[in-house]
Amino acid sequence: MFKRLRCGAFLLAEQLVALTILGVVVASLVVVTEQVGVKRRQLEQNLVASRLVKEATDQIALGKDQVALSRQGVRAQATRQGARAFIGNKTLVEIKGE
Repeated sequence: MFKRLRCGAFLLAEQLVALTILGVVVASLVVVTEQVGVKRRQLEQNLVASRLVKEATDQIALGKDQVALSRQGVRAQATRQGARAFIGNKTLVEIKGE
């Protein structure tokens, strides 16, 4: 009788360990997926900011004195002294000019 109970207990323990490991793996996958999404959004914002600064500096090179552009929540300002792109008060890209 004890043999039968012990065998069932070992199977239950193995299943609990397997479920715990599976739970940890699923939780890790969710966290990593969220972090990849956050990093992707940051990189996209930086790309938009870099493109806006390039467009603004191109317009400065064509002879304008001051340029202000905005796209997808990112604003860029450029003068002969430099250019910067920002969201709110956070500067994403800054370039010093002449």
